Amino acid sequence: MSKKYQRIIDLLEESMKSEESWRKTWQSQSRLHCNWISKRPYSGTNQLMAMVAAWKYEYTSTYWLTYKQVQDLGGNVKGQKATPAIFFGDGVDKDDPEKRYKFAKVYNLFNIQQTGIEVPPIEVRTTKLENPYELGDAIGVKVQSSQEHNPCYSPVTDTIKMPTPGQFESDDAHQSTFYHECAHATGHKSRLDRPLTGMFGSEDYAKEELVAELASVFLCAELGVKYDIQQHASYLKSWQKAIKTDANYLLKAATAARKASAFCIDQLNLVRKYEEVA
Repeated sequence: MSKKYQRIIDLLEESMKSEESWRKTWQSQSRLHCNWISKRPYSGTNQLMAMVAAWKYEYTSTYWLTYKQVQDLGGNVKGQKATPAIFFGDGVDKDDPEKRYKFAKVYNLFNIQQTGIEVPPIEVRTTKLENPYELGDAIGVKVQSSQEHNPCYSPVTDTIKMPTPGQFESDDAHQSTFYHECAHATGHKSRLDRPLTGMFGSEDYAKEELVAELASVFLCAELGVKYDIQQHASYLKSWQKAIKTDANYLLKAATAARKASAFCIDQLNLVRKYEEVA
């Protein structure tokens, strides 16, 4: 690997020592049910409970609040039926600080449609990007853009789904995220043919996420897109923790990421050269 890219790896590893967590850089109308304040999707049982309650009571919003949050925002749930949720946590035994215990606590959720609180429309930022999906076009992957999408790549349909550029906090944040999805697309059997069948949370899934995020950093560096090294580092760290059998996989992922980014750049250069000639 060239010194240029090795410096990026070294910088990422240094940044990964920080405990800062990854943050989402776009506003979305997520189809997963989530807390209105944090926008964090519910998991497991709570996601299922929210889905069932929304179906039963015909709520069209995916946003939920606790009773206290409703009060703090000036809403009212008098006469409304709450949806139970479970909070899982752990604590320290007050008599023996060395002992920790886990607990589950039931609390109530209210769909935002029950509260009288209005959901403001997403404020879409004005973008200066003239051709935000140029790289996707160059590698031959279909791109669908909508305010209802969260960023993802489907190897089955060979399609990238993206929120609109204006939903991101900056054009650079949009490009960085889009490059991540393009990197996944290079793994399609018609391109570099990497394994893309790992289930969410599995070791194979974690390894592919490392490859895609590293490739995004390389593509940003190559294409002049400003990137947040700490943002990338915290994302990489979250997936590196999921890999138990090979703690040094980051270095191996870097090689695969360079192949992915090189493929993208080569295809992009071919398209641009063809357009110049035409």
